[in-house]
Amino acid sequence: MFCAKCGAPAPDGARFCQNCGAPLTTPGGVTHQQYPLQQPMPAPQRPPRGVGARQPKAQNPYRERIAELRLQIKQLKLYLRQANQQMSSTRLGYYETAMFVPEGMLRKGYKLFEDWRLLGPQQQRQRLQQQIMQLEQELLGLQQAQEQWKQQQQQQ
Repeated sequence: MFCAKCGAPAPDGARFCQNCGAPLTTPGGVTHQQYPLQQPMPAPQRPPRGVGARQPKAQNPYRERIAELRLQIKQLKLYLRQANQQMSSTRLGYYETAMFVPEGMLRKGYKLFEDWRLLGPQQQRQRLQQQIMQLEQELLGLQQAQEQWKQQQQQQ
């Protein structure tokens, strides 16, 4: 399999492209053909050393970690969406059947059972939200550091 966005190879069962982070589970997200290889561009002529020679551009030390964090955040948001759907289907099942349960203690017991079934997914949802928040804060810090680094590179 190959990513339809960037053409990078994707392992079977992957949900996101490891190269560009594009979702592979959406329709058209995966192709079974590799993109045609482009003709290599000729190497640029190097200016003579000395007057007017440019320094080689420094590698961005933040790019890979930022891409990695974005991918992790996307994956956690997908898990969060699944937990929300699980909770919604549990609640829907309760509301569809609650009308057939008689009033009184039996209905209260039925509601307690539904609350107990929602406890696990609610805790999972809270953990996922906390993890997403932490990763987004780390991502923001890295993006700010990257901007400062870029400004320093431009000044040099």
